[in-house]
Formats: sequence, structure tokens, C-alpha cells
Amino acid sequence: MKHEIIYERDELFDVNMVIVFQIEIAGTYQFDKFKEAFENAIKANRTLMSRVLLEADGRAYYVDNDVPKSSIREVDEELDLVRQREEKKRFHVEEGEFLRAFVKKNEEDTSILLLMHHLGGDGKSVLYFIEDFMTFLSGGTKEFKEIRTAETEKKLDPISKGILRYYNSRWNGKVFNFDDLDKAYEAYWKNRTSLLDVQVIEKEEMEEILDECRRAGVKYTAYLTAKLISEESGKMDVGYAVDYRHDKNRSMGNQASGTSVEHKYDPSKSLMQNAKEIQKKLDKKMKDHYKSSYILNFVGGIDRTLRDAVNLEHAGYYHDKVSYGFAKLMGYVGKTKDYSITNLTVADIPAKYGEYEIKQILFAGPVVSYGKRIIGVVTFNGKTVITRHVRKPE
Repeated sequence: MKHEIIYERDELFDVNMVIVFQIEIAGTYQFDKFKEAFENAIKANRTLMSRVLLEADGRAYYVDNDVPKSSIREVDEELDLVRQREEKKRFHVEEGEFLRAFVKKNEEDTSILLLMHHLGGDGKSVLYFIEDFMTFLSGGTKEFKEIRTAETEKKLDPISKGILRYYNSRWNGKVFNFDDLDKAYEAYWKNRTSLLDVQVIEKEEMEEILDECRRAGVKYTAYLTAKLISEESGKMDVGYAVDYRHDKNRSMGNQASGTSVEHKYDPSKSLMQNAKEIQKKLDKKMKDHYKSSYILNFVGGIDRTLRDAVNLEHAGYYHDKVSYGFAKLMGYVGKTKDYSITNLTVADIPAKYGEYEIKQILFAGPVVSYGKRIIGVVTFNGKTVITRHVRKPE
């Protein structure tokens, strides 16, 4: 198997690409059994049984890998401290390391922290990996799933094509390697960390919010956006991750796209009135988006090594006039998205697996180069968990 990395190329040289999940499960704890289930779940997914091959011309591929490097281990530390430590360590995707799991036994349940490199998949992918893991843990089996990445029709307007031609023709074509990425990680994380703030909304409170949203004709994501920007003074640029699984497959792989809206909160109107205006903007964007993803088409047209360079510009490792100009245009340096929201909605996996039950799920997206306040939302087992993931100032 040789599957080229195209639309998800941005994840290759970004120094902050860790998707965070934490699950709380009830049931008999036996680490060896957890380890076996984890390893079986890895083997059930082609993506996690691959590694990244970076060729001399800069092309990158997923290729088969007989010895995956994803790992699971027991810890006694606070899991958020583990997260902060591990985010600074580069995932060796060239060896097949896409996922790190950390298991902590509590008095009444077990917590599992899952850290996955975005090249292993998107937020939905981790949910489906959790389902695989829990199925194996309870003695079940799962069918082998092939790798799937984003697919879209290639449609771009003349202005966007012109921008791509301009920057691609002026780019020097420099090819970077994993040694460059090691140095970029060292430079970027030397005096940095990230902070994760968690809010849990219980079922009764969430039902009240959703009832209010339904009466106003808005979805929760628009409501949340209005609430987040309600105390901001200027126009906010808000990005949204969008599931791009048109056939609803449950394979590992980054099958997400994105869109964005701009909105200046009007304090003379209610929060719900602002949410209705945001919803109208989102509806228009999503109608166009599902015809063909503008973002996927645009980034797919950028020279592959120029895409690497803009991430390394953000990391402070590399500088070139062309890559800096493009990084600024794309929001990798200078002004980034004010908020980036990923709402996984109601997690479409079971809660119970034999004697085991998932009690709660936490999800947080990575603080990518083009974002600064990353909001993650997932609803499961009657609880909605909202995370705010930000870089700690230097």
C-alpha cells in the first residue's frame, strides 16, 4: 500500500498536531487486558499499521508498516501533566507512531488518555478507535478497516487559482526532512506549553439550552459561537472543522475539512439574536461547502514543500520571503483565527461493551499553526464536555 498525503499535508510539519481524548470507563481493571485490546485495535486499522515515507522530491506517503510504534502504558501522574509533557515530544510518524495511550487506575473507574497525531486521523477517527478498543476489551472482534482520507472535487475560482500560481511559481522548492522537524520542535517547545480548560454541562442543563436553540431556529454550534464572542469588541473570525465523510465510513484517517464565518457581536441584541445571524452565515457557507470544499481544494493546490515551510515559519525555525508572505496570507503568522471550533456532536459509539461502560468522553483539538483558541465539544452519555485549548504565552 502506498497512499499519498495530499490534503492532510499541513499536519506533517506542524509542531502542534496532537488530538486529545480522555475517557472514563467502569469495569474490571487489568492492564494486560487493556494492552491486548489496544494492540488489536491498532491492527484493525490500516492507517495505524502504516508509516509515513518522505521521499527526496518532497512527496509523502502512507506505506505499510509491519511493526507499528503506537504505545500504551500505565501512569500514576495527573493525566493533564502527562498531556503537557507528551505534546512536546515529536510523534515519529516515519516509524508508525500515531497514537500514545496512558492508563490511570482510579478508586472507582479507569481513565485513559489518548494522544493521536492528526496524520492518524481526525476527531471522529479517535471515536471509532475507542469503539474498536472497547469492543476488543469486552471480547468482541472488528473488521479490518482500510485507510481513508479526504476526497473532494477540484473546483476553484480564477482568483484563488491565480494566488496559487503566484506563490507556487516563486517558491524556491526547498525540501525539508524529519531532522528539520526535530529542530523545529526543539525551538518551538523550549519555552512553551498549552493549557486545557474543561467545562462539563449536565444533561438537564443542556436540554434547556437545546430547547431554547430549537425555538430560535439555531443549532448549538452557532449558539456556542455567539456565547464565546459575546464579550469581544471587534469582528471575530471563527473557523469550524467539518466532517467530510460523505459515505459515513468509520475508517481512521483525516476526513475533515473546514469553513469559517466572521461576525461582530452586537450587544444591543440578545445572545440568541446574534446566534441566529451566525446561523444564517453558517448555513450559506455549509451549502457551498458540501458541493465542494474550498479549503481542501485550495490547500491541495499549494506546492507540498511550501505547505511545510509555512508551518516551519510559524515554529520560528525557517524564514523565506515567499513562505512568510504565504504564511501571513494563510494566518500561520500574524493574525490567526480568533476561535476554531470542532463540535463532534453526540458521539456515535455505544456506551456499554459487555461488563465495561464509557462514563464520559473529553475531546480537545490541537492548537494548530493557524489557530489560537481551539474549542472542542463532544456529547456522550448525557454529558456535554467543552474544552478550550490555548497556547500558554511565552
